[in-house]
Amino acid sequence: MNQIFYRRPKLLNTILVILLALLSCVYIIPSASILGEDALDRLKLNRLRDQHAAIEFLRTQRQEIPVDRPYKDYRANLHVHSKFSHDSRGKIEQIVASAKAAGTQVLMFTEHPAPHYDIFDDGHQGMRDGVLLVPGAEMNGFLVFPKQSPRDFAAAEKQEFSDIVCGRGGLTFVSHLEVRMDWEINGVTGCEIYNTHADFKDERRLLSSLKNPLWLIQAKKMCEKYPQEAISALLDYPSDYLKRYDQLCQLHPHTGVSANDAHQNIGLIARLMEGDKVKIENPLGEELLELNRVVFSALQSIPEGTPVGTELFRMQLDPYEYSLRHVGTHLMMKELSSEAVWECLQAGRAYVAFDWMADATGFDLALTDNKNRFEIGSQVTWQNPMKLEAVAPHAVHWKVFRNGEMDFETNGIQLSYGVSRPGVYRVEAWLEIAGKEQIWILANPFYIQVPSA
Repeated sequence: MNQIFYRRPKLLNTILVILLALLSCVYIIPSASILGEDALDRLKLNRLRDQHAAIEFLRTQRQEIPVDRPYKDYRANLHVHSKFSHDSRGKIEQIVASAKAAGTQVLMFTEHPAPHYDIFDDGHQGMRDGVLLVPGAEMNGFLVFPKQSPRDFAAAEKQEFSDIVCGRGGLTFVSHLEVRMDWEINGVTGCEIYNTHADFKDERRLLSSLKNPLWLIQAKKMCEKYPQEAISALLDYPSDYLKRYDQLCQLHPHTGVSANDAHQNIGLIARLMEGDKVKIENPLGEELLELNRVVFSALQSIPEGTPVGTELFRMQLDPYEYSLRHVGTHLMMKELSSEAVWECLQAGRAYVAFDWMADATGFDLALTDNKNRFEIGSQVTWQNPMKLEAVAPHAVHWKVFRNGEMDFETNGIQLSYGVSRPGVYRVEAWLEIAGKEQIWILANPFYIQVPSA
C-alpha cells in the first residue's frame, strides 16, 4: 500500500508536467497567423536545414571583384560583455577565440559599470592574439568608448554626459533605440541601427516557448545541429530603428553601428543534485527551479548510477562565436589600431552586415563625380554628374534610400545610380536565402548638401 501511494504522486507529477507543457503550446503562445512569421516559425528543422544548404551553396558562388580603394575592410563587434558585467560569465580567452572563429578583428566591449572595477582602467584593451580590444561601457543609455575613466561624471545628464565623453576624445552611440526614440543628442557619434537583444525581445512566441520543457528538448537538437542558423532565426528587418535613424541623419550625421549585445547568458542547464533532485539554472549559475528526478526523467532519461553534480542537459542559445558572427560592423581603415577605429567611426566610414549569411568583406560603395571618389559617410556638395557606385561579392537586390524613402532598386553584382539632387543617401543590399529575401548589408549614408549660392 505504501508503495502505491509513493508512486502515484510521482506519476501525477509527470502527467502534470507534460500537460502543462502541452497547454503552454496551445494557450500561452499566440498563433503565427496573428503575428506574422517570426523566429519560432523559422526555428523548424526543415527551415534550418534548407537555410544551411543555401548558405553553403552561396559560398561556392562568391565572386571576388578587385576594387581600387584606399582602405581595407576590418570587421568589428560592438556591444560585447564579458565577466566584468554582472550578466555575463565570459572569459576573455574564450571571447577572443570566438571572435577569431567569427572573422572579427576588433572587439569593442561595453561592460556594465560596477564599484569593484573601472571600465577603462581595468577593461580589456590592446592587441590580443591578433584581435584589437577596445574598452567601453553600456551606461546612461549609450555605448561609451572613452579615452579615460568616466567615473567622475557618470551621474551627468545624457547630453552633458555625451558632450564630456566626446569632448575628451571618446565616442558615444545611443543604445537600445527602441526605448529612446525621442532622444536627440547633439554631437553624439551615432546610434545602433540593429540590436540583437532588441530583436530577441520582440519574439513573444519564442519567449513563451522557452518556458516549455518539451520544446526546449526539441530546440536543443536543432541548436546543436544548426547553431548559426538557430541564433540567426531572430533576424527581422530593423524597420523601427532605421526609420528613426533616417530622421536623425537629417538633423546631423550619425554613424550607424550594429550591436551584438553578446553576453552568452541565454539558455538552461540541468544538474543532478542530492536527494533525487534536479536543479535547473541559467548560464549565470542562478537557480530557476528544482524538479524531482522522476519528473525530469519524463522529459529526458537519467541513467542509473549517474553521479550527483552531473550536468544532464544544456541548451545555450547565444554562444559567443555565433552571436558575434550573426552581425558585424565593418570598418574601412588603413590599419588595425585604436586610432584608426576612432577616426573611422567618427567619419562614418562603416557598414553593418549580417555575415552569418555570407562574409560581406569585398563589398564596396562610393560616391563619385568626374574626378573624385568619396567614401561612405562623406559630407559633400552636390554637383552634376554624381553617382553612387557599389559592388558586392554576391548578386543582391540593391535598394537606395534618400531621406528615408526608397528612391531606386535593382538587382545584380553591381550598382550604378545617378544622384540627381541633394539629400541623405544610404544603400541596402538584400540576399535571397532558401527562397526568402533577407537584409544583408546596411551602409552608412552619404550627406549630399545643397550647393551654396
